[in-house]
Amino acid sequence: MRAFMGIPYALPPVGELRFKSPVTHPGWQGERLVIKDAPICMQRDPFRRDMLIEGSEDCLYLNVYTPEILTSEPKATLPVMVWFHGGGWQCGAGISTFYGPDFLLDHDIILVSANFRLGPLGFLSTETLDCSGNWGLKDQLEVLRWVRTNIASFGGNSSSVTVFGESAGGASVTYHMLSDKSKGLLHRGIAQSGTYFNPWAQPAHKGVAAKRATKLAELVGCSGLHKQKQDWSSKLKCLRSIRAEDIVAALYDMFIWDFDPMIPFPPVIEPPHKEAFLTLMPRNVLKPHGLELPLLLGATSEEGLLKTAALLNLPQLMQEFKTQFDRVIPIVLNYDHHDIAKQMEITRQIEHFYFKTGHNYNKSNHQNLTDLISDGWFVAGIDEYLRLRLDQQKSDGVIGPTYVYLFDHKGSASFSEIFKGDRNEFYGSCHAEELQYLFPIGRELFVSAIPTVKDLQLRKIMLQSWVNFASTGNPNPSNSSILKNLPTWLPSTRYPVEFVRLGSKMDDDDEVQQLFRLEAKLMQHRVDFWRELKPHVPSNTHFHHAHTDL
Repeated sequence: MRAFMGIPYALPPVGELRFKSPVTHPGWQGERLVIKDAPICMQRDPFRRDMLIEGSEDCLYLNVYTPEILTSEPKATLPVMVWFHGGGWQCGAGISTFYGPDFLLDHDIILVSANFRLGPLGFLSTETLDCSGNWGLKDQLEVLRWVRTNIASFGGNSSSVTVFGESAGGASVTYHMLSDKSKGLLHRGIAQSGTYFNPWAQPAHKGVAAKRATKLAELVGCSGLHKQKQDWSSKLKCLRSIRAEDIVAALYDMFIWDFDPMIPFPPVIEPPHKEAFLTLMPRNVLKPHGLELPLLLGATSEEGLLKTAALLNLPQLMQEFKTQFDRVIPIVLNYDHHDIAKQMEITRQIEHFYFKTGHNYNKSNHQNLTDLISDGWFVAGIDEYLRLRLDQQKSDGVIGPTYVYLFDHKGSASFSEIFKGDRNEFYGSCHAEELQYLFPIGRELFVSAIPTVKDLQLRKIMLQSWVNFASTGNPNPSNSSILKNLPTWLPSTRYPVEFVRLGSKMDDDDEVQQLFRLEAKLMQHRVDFWRELKPHVPSNTHFHHAHTDL
């Protein structure tokens, strides 16, 4: 393959360009050396409970990977896959040591991966035109514009661009399928473990982002510069002069309990202006343009291990979680903006559904606890996005095909290790688990883990399915030996959802057919609970479903 690494797509967002939309890079004269990764965007990783601050504010670069020799018939242009990484819009990077091309470039595609601003540097908002926010999403938009302008020079087809991502990257995909700014820049989407309906991905309620901006200014010593509370100009001038490391360090002071709320600086609703990426709450956009595009989306079976792996292995944290459950769970699941009475009603219903026998969960008996976090953080929001597409299809039919999967596999290594799980324990298919089957990320994270035969088979199935979808909008094979003996992956056309279960947790399953099974009713009992969850309020009081407001 050929790798073009560290290509600048925007000017460094430093000094006066901090907390502003990206400025398109003007290019350069002559040759530029592009043989190594650019620095990652400055960040602090709360998911690993990491105290380290790393990266650079000068980080708006992308990598392009192309085949050196085509393995199929020569084509004028190749399908393009643009990867947006996860990490809660707080950490992660698009560099080769995280998301290298080693597996995907066995196929004839162009792969683009990119850095974008993170944390307060990427999403701080005053909710005014002074600092409207969504800088990280606007960086992604600039990447898509760069691809449209330049990818033909690398052999890519600018009319065949699939944007794919995981977690916050998956939610980013759905945001680009929502924002009119991105219309025409992508032609298919793959959203892994994230949509904008997930509570951590939704825009904060009005006033929350401004309060957090105020708190950040106070934390770094930029609050006492002007007597008027709403005068942001002096505060922002100060914030642009503060060391980036100090701003990123303050992220940890925004958490209320443990590392929650999960994402203190999510996307925001901006006041209308020329550069605005998002001006309406997603539920108020009647028909997002992305509904007409083909979509592949899904989840892992135990997403919630992102949180519960630490609970199960840090006794003091678990004790606090159990003894302060009524206070903690509204913070963890993002419904602490309700009044106390509503919070308690929601909490009681959650307890009745998941913990009928009490809070007796532990390392050997954690499934209901993990399911709770899985559903509250991921599954309910993914289900709501599926309902949006399928309901629209039912009403007018002008909807792209929707392919759904559930990753449910026991491999030689698990991401639960990264989130403070016990290396010798298998808790389930953790959040981010499927990444090691699309990228050689395990090479850095799980050095001693040797992939099993099943792991290698599943890798081939997923890579071929993802590439087929990126090429044609259909994950099924045209000439793939690994997929030809498997059932046809049908798009889901109605509710309850039809899906493919990818992987196997059975140690004695050696048949490739066991790694790819057609099923229906994706976690139906659990998603029905979240759809119907609401506190008991007087009949004359209007109240949205709880997960609508989470």
